Amino acid sequence: MKCVLLFKSVHQVMKAEKVLKGKGFTVDLIPVPREISSDCGVAVELPWEERSGVSSLLGASGISVLETYKRNQQGRFEKES
Repeated sequence: MKCVLLFKSVHQVMKAEKVLKGKGFTVDLIPVPREISSDCGVAVELPWEERSGVSSLLGASGISVLETYKRNQQGRFEKES
């Protein structure tokens, strides 16, 4: 399963990618899936298992995650609270 993180701006996405990759996380930049938002944009995708600690690491770097989604086995997105 995958985890998709949404941010306030593309600048925040790029900064998050740099921080996460610097700490050894496996991340990809992907277009924001239409199922989540019709707005154009970029999101960070990482393995679901790696999500723990990501929010606190990004928060310590001054980066806020707006929303987190889990992509299930069928490819559908479920918003995490």
